[in-house]
Amino acid sequence: LEWKIDEEKYAETFDAVCVANGHYAVPSIPVLPGIEHFKGRTLHSIEYDDPEEFRGQTVLCIGGRASGADLAREISEVADQVYLSSATEDKVDTHKNVTLVPRTKSINSDGTAQFDHNCDITAIFDTIIYCTGYDYNFPFVNAESKLDLSVAPGERRVTPLYMQLWHALYPNLSFVGLLHSVLPFPLFELQVEAIVAQFRKSILPGLKEREECASVDAIKGGSKSSGNLKDTHYLGAAQWDYCRDLARIAGLYDKEMEDYLSVNQAMYDHSEKERKGLTPGGPDPYRETRYWRIPKAFGVVSSLVSGRRV
Repeated sequence: LEWKIDEEKYAETFDAVCVANGHYAVPSIPVLPGIEHFKGRTLHSIEYDDPEEFRGQTVLCIGGRASGADLAREISEVADQVYLSSATEDKVDTHKNVTLVPRTKSINSDGTAQFDHNCDITAIFDTIIYCTGYDYNFPFVNAESKLDLSVAPGERRVTPLYMQLWHALYPNLSFVGLLHSVLPFPLFELQVEAIVAQFRKSILPGLKEREECASVDAIKGGSKSSGNLKDTHYLGAAQWDYCRDLARIAGLYDKEMEDYLSVNQAMYDHSEKERKGLTPGGPDPYRETRYWRIPKAFGVVSSLVSGRRV
């Protein structure tokens, strides 16, 4: 590795490198045809800070997942009207002053937006907020690194990786925390445990198997097998078996680990069930649910109890 501090260069050789620089820093902003016709303000959700900036405005939030839904909900408290555009919607649905609309196709010459599925909304927006996620970014990996590593902007995919963690060709190079739609920190901790075990014992399969697995992962579209490259690092419900595999590699899988993972899964699944059917940008009562682990003293480790604050 080479680095520089106050113009002074340093270099050192390491047996292994673990990349853990996060992936919520470089905004992913899609190409929106006709955006040059829009005369209002545009920003990415990373720039969002205070809903008061949007008091009295008509706001379009592009992207209907977590950040889009959260921003729409907060901004609706002060804005006149909020439109939340989601690629998974095929109709218009309004809850108070939040209107859920299909994917934004383009901006018209008069500054209004064109939505999918023949949606006839023709509002004039004061602000457009891109709630469209982030790109993976490794500025320290360049041509001089001489690594076979693909990280294309807008693609949201890093390849070639074995088990979404190790470089398939160079297993002494690993990338922690690329996966999304997961319970992050318990999963990341198990990734690190597996990395340490591999470094100590070199227990991964041979090059051919690693490359084959990486090739499949690069095209199938994550655990959903959607074929969409942007889903490559999506896990969702598949995260628990993935965690079990990591625990086995790390030599940590036992009854206690299974109890730990099972309780995490139970809470995750219960929360997902509470969220199902909720209108994005609308009330989110599931956030008020609290969980307690049943201690070992009661003899039931994997049970959970939920309840709401009063």
